[in-house]
Amino acid sequence: MRANYHTHSKWCHHGTGEIEDFLESAVNAGLEEIAITEHVPHKDNLDYNRMWWEDFIPFDQSLEKAIQKYRQKIKIIKGFECEYYPEEIETYKMFQKEYGYELLMLGQHRAGKNREFDIFAPKGQKELQAYADAVCEGLSTGLFRFLAHPDVALLDYNENKWDPVCEKTMRQIYQCCEKYSIPVEINANGIRGQRRYPDKNAFILSKEYDLQYLINSDAHFPEAVYDEAVQEAERFAKELDLPLLEKL
Repeated sequence: MRANYHTHSKWCHHGTGEIEDFLESAVNAGLEEIAITEHVPHKDNLDYNRMWWEDFIPFDQSLEKAIQKYRQKIKIIKGFECEYYPEEIETYKMFQKEYGYELLMLGQHRAGKNREFDIFAPKGQKELQAYADAVCEGLSTGLFRFLAHPDVALLDYNENKWDPVCEKTMRQIYQCCEKYSIPVEINANGIRGQRRYPDKNAFILSKEYDLQYLINSDAHFPEAVYDEAVQEAERFAKELDLPLLEKL
């Protein structure tokens, strides 16, 4: 892996470590690029597990300071992990235009008209359909550079067994990724946490589509930037012969 585009520090409220700790870890691992991609803040602050709206300015100042310090050692990209919520799209554009958060990835953690479906909760067919619909609507906006953990919604569905509903869900998502030329992430944090994703059946199915893939750490502590979970993701991609992008 030459780059990591999925990184969370203490600012997301469920990570640990200063921004500079992650940059130092990336430099020591020999990476050429790293994106700092906290969960994008929302004005309503309804979700504790993301940056609070009032924390954005001090966070941005800290990130800019770190970029200046490490700019000769590694390319650092400002970004955010975002859900597709139609009412938030103008805010996402504002972060891009006014503050230089150029890399927006789609990481859908809730779905439904009122954000009522938690992707990490037990779920049924209705929730999987809502997830797939939200992902495809989000990708159609053209705002997002890649799709994070595309198969995350399979977690805690049907006792983590693959079935026709899983296949239908993933086919819908892969068709949209193919249509909009959106790279698909192989997420090492799922491996790190011994979760269902990356789901082997889902990625075998993905080979029926014209897709490109990224391995990302989804690091929540500095040592995770390049660790055994990332190496396992590399072995996973090699086993399935998935065409990897080394850098965006």
